[in-house]
Amino acid sequence: MKPKKNPTFTCKRDVTILIPTIDAGEEIKLAIKTWLKSDPYEVIFITSKETKPALLELARSVDPSGNIVKVITVEKPNKRKQMVAGINEVKTQLIIFADDDVLWPSKMGEWIIAPFEDPRIGGVGTSQTVLSIGERFTIWEILAAFRISMRNIEITASTKIDGGLCCLSGRTAAYRTQIIRDPEFQSQFQNEFWLGKYHQHSGDDKFLTRWLYYHEWKTYCQTCPEVELASTFKDNWRFLKQLLRWTRNTWRSDFKSIFVERKVWRQYPYTAFTMIDKFFNPLTLLMGPVTITYFAIQRQYNPPSPNARNPPLEDWVIFTSYAVYLLLTRFIKYAPHFVRRPIDVFFLPVVILFNFYFAFLKIYCLFTLHITEWGTRVGADHDEGTDNAKELEAEGGQQFELETQGLLKDGRKVTHGKLGGDV
Repeated sequence: MKPKKNPTFTCKRDVTILIPTIDAGEEIKLAIKTWLKSDPYEVIFITSKETKPALLELARSVDPSGNIVKVITVEKPNKRKQMVAGINEVKTQLIIFADDDVLWPSKMGEWIIAPFEDPRIGGVGTSQTVLSIGERFTIWEILAAFRISMRNIEITASTKIDGGLCCLSGRTAAYRTQIIRDPEFQSQFQNEFWLGKYHQHSGDDKFLTRWLYYHEWKTYCQTCPEVELASTFKDNWRFLKQLLRWTRNTWRSDFKSIFVERKVWRQYPYTAFTMIDKFFNPLTLLMGPVTITYFAIQRQYNPPSPNARNPPLEDWVIFTSYAVYLLLTRFIKYAPHFVRRPIDVFFLPVVILFNFYFAFLKIYCLFTLHITEWGTRVGADHDEGTDNAKELEAEGGQQFELETQGLLKDGRKVTHGKLGGDV
């Protein structure tokens, strides 16, 4: 969706970028420089008191005046609390959440807010690419690149087919301020529990996506080069910890969308189908090798008759045929990725083997959904709930009403409803 010549929203007037973080590495400086090319109204970091001095120094090296890049703190680091603290500092009609290491193309700002010309759209996502930490991609980064390539294809397809998305990725996503300034949203966002007792720390982007659908807002994903961000992934075995967190979040959130809230069935049937498909994907993937192994074993214990009219195939023929089938179909599946990185074709066998490993990983995650920690974000798992719906309404309710009078230009009302219950 291209920006209009005379858009309703502009970055300089209407966009605040929020970055919840507990880091202060030099890579943040480079990221800030790319964000500032979009000319936002403000960039606000939300961090811990311990990290603030180092982060403030980085910010001032890029924005000496301090008029655009600001740093605020929370008492204890917790991403959802940090996000809410940032939301309540915003003075603009649009908010863009971003990870602290993402690099934006120069036109990201104007392109990511372009879909908000449609008053029904509440959130906008982007496509991604993997940025290597070192001089060369490690095998873990190559696996991440394959994963991201498939994600880009999936979100493009679902956006074009029914307009839905399984998740507006938290690496960079834009929202209308009126939606997430709502005290009811903030209370539920900070008090999401699995099975009523496991406080969820990660999965903030999945919650935001579900909230939009539950309250009948639409989403859109910009998948053109102008909004393709670059982001780093873990370049060692810790990538597996990221996978564990993402997979558990997907199980929990998609279960709520499909079986508890259920609005996705009516609004985005294709997106609902892709969620169901992911439930069964581990079993269908493992069915292939299990089946051919079974037939090979059966052949050993029940050898064919020498006079059989149609003798069964030799074991090596069966296994070779299956291997060729996997290589050919996966080559077609990942063809868009090979266009960008042709050298990765040599890693296709590794990717196929990893997919089988990932199938077992998904099953393992299904039985460990009670683990809600980040795993890769040290110090960000403070487990206090924020049971303060009344407090939020008392302190921020009046301010919320006054501010949304100016923000609700399209005349829509924010409707409340408990999202996902205590599942």
